[in-house]
Amino acid sequence: MAAEKGYLFALNLGLLGFSGFLSLFEISKANEDLLENSFQEKIHSYSVGNLVENTQNSPLNKLKVENKENILVTVKIFADKQYDYDQNIYLAEGNVKAILNGGILRSDLLSYEKSTGTLSAKGNIRFRKGGQYFKGEEFQFNLLKKEGIIKDVYGIIDIKNVLNDLKLDSDLEEILVKKRSLSKRENSYNDGIEFLLGNITLPENKITKSNKSRGLINNWRFKSNSINIYEKGWKSNKIIFTNDPFNPNQISFEGIDVIAEEEDGNLLITSSKTNLILENRTKLFIGKRIFGGKKKKKNKFQLIYDAKDRDGLVLVRGSNIKNIKNNVELQLQPQFLINRAILGKTYSYKNGQNKDINFSDLFGINIKIKASDVNWTLDSVNDLSTLNTSRFFSGLRHSNTFRKYFRMPIIEDSSFNIFTKYRSRAWNGSIGETEIKSAFGGFIEKEKYFTTGEFKNNLNIQIGTAKYEAEKFQNGDMINLWRSSIFASLDSEYQIWSDTSKKNYENKTTLLSPVLINPELVFKTNIDSAYLNYINSKDQGFFKLSLGPEIRLGTLERNFLDYTKLSVMPGVTIKFGNSPFKFDNAIDLKTLNISLMQQIYGPLIFDVISNLNIDNSSKNYGEYYDTKLGLLWHKRSYECGIYYHPNNHAGGLYFRINGFKFGNSVNPVF
Repeated sequence: MAAEKGYLFALNLGLLGFSGFLSLFEISKANEDLLENSFQEKIHSYSVGNLVENTQNSPLNKLKVENKENILVTVKIFADKQYDYDQNIYLAEGNVKAILNGGILRSDLLSYEKSTGTLSAKGNIRFRKGGQYFKGEEFQFNLLKKEGIIKDVYGIIDIKNVLNDLKLDSDLEEILVKKRSLSKRENSYNDGIEFLLGNITLPENKITKSNKSRGLINNWRFKSNSINIYEKGWKSNKIIFTNDPFNPNQISFEGIDVIAEEEDGNLLITSSKTNLILENRTKLFIGKRIFGGKKKKKNKFQLIYDAKDRDGLVLVRGSNIKNIKNNVELQLQPQFLINRAILGKTYSYKNGQNKDINFSDLFGINIKIKASDVNWTLDSVNDLSTLNTSRFFSGLRHSNTFRKYFRMPIIEDSSFNIFTKYRSRAWNGSIGETEIKSAFGGFIEKEKYFTTGEFKNNLNIQIGTAKYEAEKFQNGDMINLWRSSIFASLDSEYQIWSDTSKKNYENKTTLLSPVLINPELVFKTNIDSAYLNYINSKDQGFFKLSLGPEIRLGTLERNFLDYTKLSVMPGVTIKFGNSPFKFDNAIDLKTLNISLMQQIYGPLIFDVISNLNIDNSSKNYGEYYDTKLGLLWHKRSYECGIYYHPNNHAGGLYFRINGFKFGNSVNPVF
């Protein structure tokens, strides 16, 4: 009796271990609605309690299994033919369907041998529970040894819900009473993973109008010739995963010698060798990978380029965030300055005559501290470009921000901010880069998104005071003054036209974009206004209006010039007074902002954004500033590119993998 009862528990454990092997990934529901058809069965049914009871359409029998804890397990079997040989071998044949606590297992043949404790299923095997689904040709599990194997298996997995979906205490009756069905759904761009090399911040994707990279992908398909299941996990010689919902997939991962085991309540997957496969042709070795756990571990090492503070190329060692108490996080990033080591000198400290270095000048460190509570946050960033104590203050850049959230009359939800800065870099239009040596102060900020008729609006208001030590506007001398300020900005958008002729997007394959694109024409406006008062009785005020069209043509469905996004926004500033500082003096009074994204051929796309001073009375007339140049390779399931910012000599490479919430068009076979 123990063996018969134990098989139910072990079977679910086996399925749980098998379905959990993608702690790296998550998926949604697939294309077959099994629960919806669960009331249309063959006349023969078999409810398994102790493997001897035979009923027809009887109420579901619940079996309590004694193991480490009491777990309520329910099993019911339907088939064209069923046999029970001397209460030792149970056999179900033809359209077999076994309902296991809310999960449904289908096969051509299902057998259980009591003497050996072996459960076997063969032929067109399919299993679903919640968002978990797999299909294969052969499944065998020894309930006594708690070992098994699945052969020629394909599947789709929802890791976010896998543990809940495969709990043994699911209430099948409740599920059936509610007659839960899988409604028709489209595949949707849902999440992703992003890798960045360089010293730039990537702009929001102009095609998808969002960047959903959260450091994880929840929905994946997989395949393997065989997966071996054992009591504490599973292993396989080779498994291939893909995040792509369509065939042929554009990107996949090949894991060699994969082992999955539970660690601290989470499934940890180790692939001794991992290959990244692009377009089923190009294979790139990316080394050993450890997946799973509560958070994905970042790459330990990365390269950045910092010519201003670190003389060039830098090797950065990332570290996991360490929790100090419950609400304080600490992250350390040690750095080795490669170019400085090669040169044997430094050119980053202008005030020092001595360019020679010692051993401590070869190392830097970035220290980030974040503390938070219910209604306040504290962020502290301390960046040291050298560990040489004699250059400590020349190599330190520091920023602290304390933000307290509150409600007040009229402006409602707001925040009170206190900040400190030391050697903060700032850019002011065509003037270029300048430095704020030190600053401290506070301000109240209000942000609000709202709609007015067909207009979408975003309002930002800041009121505050601070003391700055920064470069003087006329020369490089440092001055120290208090400044009181009021800032207000309003960004608005009105859609003039949109091509919504394509209504039915279901099951549509897009090769070059994770989202379907609607051509459109939008009119945008931006209003910036400020009043600044300085302690030496000087003041400055300005009102800037920028407006213009943004048009998007093409759908990225063809290979040549099938996507263009162009925005042209001229701006005019009305100003009185002048700031004594270089960093906040309004100097570009007539501007032209141009943004262009253009498909060249296939996935190759050019991206540029720049501002031009068009004030012929300005000494900076004709100067471009805040320019960003990008060359992208843009596909449905992944994208990569290179960006360069010529004004501050910054640049970087990025690689982004897109994740999808799978709709009912997804096929596990690929």
